[in-house]
Amino acid sequence: MMKKRFIVLMISSIFISISGCGYASDNKESEVGKTMIDLNNMQDWCVGRYTFKLPKEAKIIDEIINYDSFKIESKIKATREDFNNSIIEVERKYNTKEDFIKDKTPVEVQGNIITKIIWGHSNFAQGRTPVHVYGFVYDQSLRTLFTITGTYSKKFEQESIDGIKYLVKNLKARDNNKIPTEQGICLKNGFIKDNGKDYKFTRQQVGFNFEKAPSVVITVETEALYKAEDNLLVRTEKNLQKSPNYIKTKNQTKDLRKGEKTVNQSSPVNGLELVTQVPMEGGTGVIATWEHAGTVNSAQDPLFSITVDTARTENYVKASSIPNNNGLQMYETILNSLKKF
Repeated sequence: MMKKRFIVLMISSIFISISGCGYASDNKESEVGKTMIDLNNMQDWCVGRYTFKLPKEAKIIDEIINYDSFKIESKIKATREDFNNSIIEVERKYNTKEDFIKDKTPVEVQGNIITKIIWGHSNFAQGRTPVHVYGFVYDQSLRTLFTITGTYSKKFEQESIDGIKYLVKNLKARDNNKIPTEQGICLKNGFIKDNGKDYKFTRQQVGFNFEKAPSVVITVETEALYKAEDNLLVRTEKNLQKSPNYIKTKNQTKDLRKGEKTVNQSSPVNGLELVTQVPMEGGTGVIATWEHAGTVNSAQDPLFSITVDTARTENYVKASSIPNNNGLQMYETILNSLKKF
C-alpha cells in the first residue's frame, strides 16, 4: 500500500539530500527569504468521503485513484472530439488477429453526460490474458472527460461488468472547490455518487503544492481498507528501522508531537499524529502527519491521512520556504476543518 511507506520515504529522503552538506544540530534558523502562507484565505476541498479547507494558494499537482479495482483519469477543457478519439484509439488497438473487441456498449447520452464502455481481449499462444475494460464519460456541462481502465479474470467477470456499468452511470464532473450535497466519492475534477452501503475497495492519493513556497507539499490519502494494518506510529517506526539511515534519522530528527489527536471538535474525528522536525542544509523543516485509521471493510469509514511537509528539496531547494510555525499553524488549520460528508 502506498500509505505504508509514505512518511518514511519523506523522512529518509531528507538525509539522502543533505548527505555531505555538513548539517550541525546547532545550525541557527534564518527567516531571510521565507514567505508566509495566508491561513485567513482558505478554500474548500474534498477527497474521497472527507472535506477540508486548504489555503487558496494550494494547487493540485497530481492524483492517483482506484475505485472498485478501476483506475480513473480526467481531462478538463475536453471536447466531444477528444471523447470520440479516445474510443477510436482503443478500437484500433483491438483490431488485429491477436486482439479483438469482446463487447461494447453503444454511445449513450443522458442529459449532458455521454458514455461508452469497451471490453478488449487478446489471444496469445500461451493462453488468454485477462479482459481489459475501458470506460469513457464525457460531461459536456464542465467539458470534462473521464477515462476508466481495468482488467478482470473469468472468475470476477460479472463483478467487473456490474462495477464498470455502475461507475459509468454515477460518475460526473465537478468543480474541485464545490462540495457535493449527496453521498459519494470526491475525486479530481469529479464525483462518484455512492451511498456507501456496499464495500468497494477505493484508494486515493492527492498532492498539492505552492508556487511561492517550493519546499511545501501537502499530501492527502484515503483508502477503504480490506484488512487491519499497523497504525501510523507503529508502521513508521518499523519501516524506519529497516532504513540504512535509521541511526542518523533518530539522532538528527526531533519528534515535536506524537500520539492520539481528535480533530474538529464540532464534528470529531479521532486519529494519531506524528509531527517531526527534520534537518535541511539551510536549517530545519517539519513533516506533520495525522491519520484516522478507519474501519476494515467499511465504505463509509475509510482511512484518511494528511501530511504537511515543509522540507521538500526538489529543484535545488535547500531551506524550508516558510517558517516552521507557519507550517504547523497550517497543519492545525486544515485538521480543524476536516469532516466526513
